[in-house]
Amino acid sequence: MKKTATPQKFITISSLSILLSMLTVVMGAPLLRVLRKTYGPVAFWILGIVVTGAAWLLNAQPLALFLGSVWMTLGAYMEMEQRGLGWWISGLLSVSVGSVAAGLGILGAFKRNGINTYAEVQGLVEKFAQKVQEMNPAVKMDPGVLMQQVPSAVVIILVLALGLGLIFERRVFSWLNLPREKIASQLKLLEYRLPDYFIWVAMTAFLLTMVSFGGKAIAILAVNILNVAIVLYFFQGLAVLEVFLNSMRAGLFIRVLTYIILVGQLLPILAVVGLIDYWVDFRARLRKMKTPSENS
Repeated sequence: MKKTATPQKFITISSLSILLSMLTVVMGAPLLRVLRKTYGPVAFWILGIVVTGAAWLLNAQPLALFLGSVWMTLGAYMEMEQRGLGWWISGLLSVSVGSVAAGLGILGAFKRNGINTYAEVQGLVEKFAQKVQEMNPAVKMDPGVLMQQVPSAVVIILVLALGLGLIFERRVFSWLNLPREKIASQLKLLEYRLPDYFIWVAMTAFLLTMVSFGGKAIAILAVNILNVAIVLYFFQGLAVLEVFLNSMRAGLFIRVLTYIILVGQLLPILAVVGLIDYWVDFRARLRKMKTPSENS
């Protein structure tokens, strides 16, 4: 069957990406990458402006905020990716763009709803924490801590959207039977590895959360950096896991079961594996183990 991009597929991709983004914030990312690559930047950006603007005008500011920032992050990443920039620089810049968009959106939403002081913002967060605890009494939330970690929460959402978009893009292209253009600078999950210097950023942030140095502002900054580092190392642990499953020639059932257990229940373990990979280089060891077995 010939792979073609049709108007019907554009409607399908657009509808599903918007629906999944509304329901989960991040799961529409693979479809958005496919939309941008298949139908070009004009269709991608116009649709993003229309959807985000409609959500804002319908007084759904939180939805507009998340949709707009994710759209900006994915769009900026793909623009830089197509210009040959490396994945790390593209990722840093695109997440920064998305974070700025989210920050401006938050300020705009506060202004629109008459929230102008820190005390009013704090009261809003306290109400949110109270509602969460009413829904699930087992969850204990400190409004003060919650406010301090909002920056890292925004960045983590954007990183997750970008990561999921890159991981599942190929499968979405295959599912929709669309032609996929390969880009030389595109990141492959099995090769994902954070720059060596980032280990010192993560370790310094961890140290600053353990000891009192430089005041409360430094401690808050360190916690936010550490939160983001955990997610970044989670993806590196995920790459190690995928290489391990490939080396074991794991079938579909084993893969699904492994991902449900490790990703769904034991996420911090993968982050630790990703961190240790800096020193151990699990993937190189697994490939060395695989080569002799293939030759024998």
